[in-house]
Amino acid sequence: MDAKKDLPKELQDAMKGNSIHVNYLQEEDKYSKAKFSQVYRGYDFLENLFVVRIYIQKKYEINQYTLELLLALMGLKVFSRPMFAKIPKSFSVHQWKSFYKKGYINLVMDHESSEQRLYCLNTKGRNIVIALYEYLSGEKKIPESSKYNPMANKATQVPYDVKKLELIKRLNQMEVPEHKKFLYR
Repeated sequence: MDAKKDLPKELQDAMKGNSIHVNYLQEEDKYSKAKFSQVYRGYDFLENLFVVRIYIQKKYEINQYTLELLLALMGLKVFSRPMFAKIPKSFSVHQWKSFYKKGYINLVMDHESSEQRLYCLNTKGRNIVIALYEYLSGEKKIPESSKYNPMANKATQVPYDVKKLELIKRLNQMEVPEHKKFLYR
């Protein structure tokens, strides 16, 4: 099997004339396309996390800790205050009342005891998480116009935003592989 042909064209060109020699520690460690795909195929959408995360944070005006907490709560589906307390989080979103007032969660089941009430992410919270997944998988392209992307707004733009916008433009021009599309549907 020729491992070179599965590499991107840029790397193939850089390696012209060279041969790949792989030293395996054990016979079962040998490269196989199936093993490679199994390990990396589902995770390569995270390569653009830093660009997409910044865009989502600016678009929805949330900090990184709130986004991480929304991701954790999305996985729980339904949760209680004690479950919320067990999630590691930053001090800025540590308080239940302050997070509840931000409007990302709804009461699902009321109870006399506040500890036994059940909550879930509301539409606002779920939409933030779903948008992050859609942009990461390449299902949606990040807008480049200032009307839809706060990083493109010249009035509030900082040099950091200019660099991220360049990355967004490059990201939007890339062809999205089929295995990355629709990862979360």
